[in-house]
Amino acid sequence: MSAPTLTRRSLAERFAAEFPLSRQRFEQARTLFPNGVTHDLRYLEPFPIYIDRAAGCRKWDVDGHELIDYWSGHGALLLGHSHPDVVAAVQRQAERSTHPGGCHDLEIEWGECVRRLVPSAEKLRFVSSGTEAT
Repeated sequence: MSAPTLTRRSLAERFAAEFPLSRQRFEQARTLFPNGVTHDLRYLEPFPIYIDRAAGCRKWDVDGHELIDYWSGHGALLLGHSHPDVVAAVQRQAERSTHPGGCHDLEIEWGECVRRLVPSAEKLRFVSSGTEAT
């Protein structure tokens, strides 16, 4: 007996059955955001998986599945999600200030670190996007 042929429709149906809570959230998000997502890279068919929490290289979705995070925060999480040293550093800083809105020692420390990494950088400007940098 041969295995059943999987069609795109049957895969989508199986996916929807496996991730019903993600589907519900996507339906709600479609009423709020274009294409139902806040970032184009999150658009997936038939719908994206909604993440509940993450630790190390694992994520858990709202439907209870444990997943391996091969994206690693799109490369930004080299130490994994919620690494204890990173969490501790964030907590220490949050106790001091979350947005000082003025000059502070950490920006000097950060600038000196960048200069050590890029010795040819004569001056630095920290910006949020390439548009701001030009």
